[in-house]
Amino acid sequence: MLSTVEHIHSGDRYRLKDREKARVFQELAMNAPCSRKTIAERTGIRPTTVSRAVGELVADGLVRTVARVGDDRPGRPELLLEVEQNRLIAVSMYVQARELRTAVINLLEQPLYEHVEQLSPDADNRAFLNACVRSFRAVRSAIPLESEITGVSVSLIGTVATRRNRWISAARWRRIRDLDFSLLSRRLALPVTINRIQDAELGYIVQKTPGYRDRNVLFLHWGFGIGAAFAQAGQVMGSTIGRFCEIGHTRLTAEHDKECQCGARGCLETEAALWAIRGEIADAIQGSLTDERELGRTMRALDIAGHPAIERATRYFALALFNLHQILYPDSIVIVGPFTENEEVFRRVNSYFFQELPSYARDQVELRAIPGGYQGCMSGSVYRFFNDRLRELLRLNSRHN
Repeated sequence: MLSTVEHIHSGDRYRLKDREKARVFQELAMNAPCSRKTIAERTGIRPTTVSRAVGELVADGLVRTVARVGDDRPGRPELLLEVEQNRLIAVSMYVQARELRTAVINLLEQPLYEHVEQLSPDADNRAFLNACVRSFRAVRSAIPLESEITGVSVSLIGTVATRRNRWISAARWRRIRDLDFSLLSRRLALPVTINRIQDAELGYIVQKTPGYRDRNVLFLHWGFGIGAAFAQAGQVMGSTIGRFCEIGHTRLTAEHDKECQCGARGCLETEAALWAIRGEIADAIQGSLTDERELGRTMRALDIAGHPAIERATRYFALALFNLHQILYPDSIVIVGPFTENEEVFRRVNSYFFQELPSYARDQVELRAIPGGYQGCMSGSVYRFFNDRLRELLRLNSRHN
C-alpha cells in the first residue's frame, strides 16, 4: 500500500504540492532512514518543499527522527528520518474454517498481534457479533496508546453485500441471516466495513504484483471451502447481490446426491472441500484439519497425493479450474490453500489443466500456487482505511500555498 501512496492524490482536483508531499512520504516509507537532502535528490522535489512536507509529517506523528549524521563536521548536521509505523492502525478480522481470526495491522502492513476465536456451526447473528466484540477487546491491549485506530474490516464468505454492510448468508453458518455490521460499528465506536475474503486476498495480490494491474487475474482458494475472485486490469469484480465466482457451489452432475453445507446437493465442495473429506483423510494426517496454515505446512511433507480422497478431490478441483478458465480466460491464475502446498498435488492440477487447454491458450496463462493460506486479506481488507486517513494527512497545509 505504501509503495503506491504517491498516487493517493491523483487527479486534477489535487494540488501539485499535495502530490509532492505524498511522494516525500512514500520515499520515507520505502527507503528510510534518509535525510531531507536525500529525499530531494531522489525525488527531484525542491528542498524547501521537502522541508515543509517533512515538518508537517513530523508534527502529525507520521515521521520521526532516528539519528543525526555529520555532528563531527562543520555546518548543520543532517537528520535521518523514518515513518512512524504504528501512527495509524487498523483491525482486520477474517473467517477461516470455523474460526474468527483478528489481527492488528500497522502502516507497514505488519501484524502486531493476532487472536483466534472459535465459532460454533450453530452461531447466529448475535453470536457472531459478540465474537467480533470479544476479539476486538482481546487485541485492543496490543495497540500502542499513541496509535490512531482507523477502522475495523471483516472479511467473510458467502453472500456479502459490501455496499450495504450486510452479511446476507453463508453456507458454513446457516443461522446467520442479513447481519447488519452497523451494529458492530456502534458497539466499537469505529468505522466497520465488510468484504468477501477472496476479494480482499486478490486485492492484496494485485497490489503487491505490479504486473497484475494490467492483466486479468483469477484467484482460487482450495481449503476448508472452495471460492474464487476475479480481477480485470487490476479491478476486482463483483456483483450487486454480493456473490461472485461461486465455483464451490456449482453442481457436478444433475444426479450427484451428496448434501452440501449450503443445503443443495451435488456441489463441487461435497467432493473436493476439506470440510467434506476430512473424515476420510484424518488417519493420514497428524495435526489440525481446520487451521489451514498448519495443514499446509503438514501437507508439504506428506506423500498423500495418491490417497483416494485427495486424488478424487484433485480431479474434481482441476476440472472446475479448467471450466472457470474457459469462462473467464484469465492471464494469470493464483491458487491458495493447503492442498496445493503439496508439490505432487499441485503438479497433478497443473498437468491436467494444461493438458486440457486448447493449444492456442497454453502459452497465454500463468498458473501458480502461493503457500501460507489466507494472509494477504489481513492487509488487503484495510487499505481503504489507511488510504482515506492518509489522503487527509498528506495534504500540504494551506498556509504553505
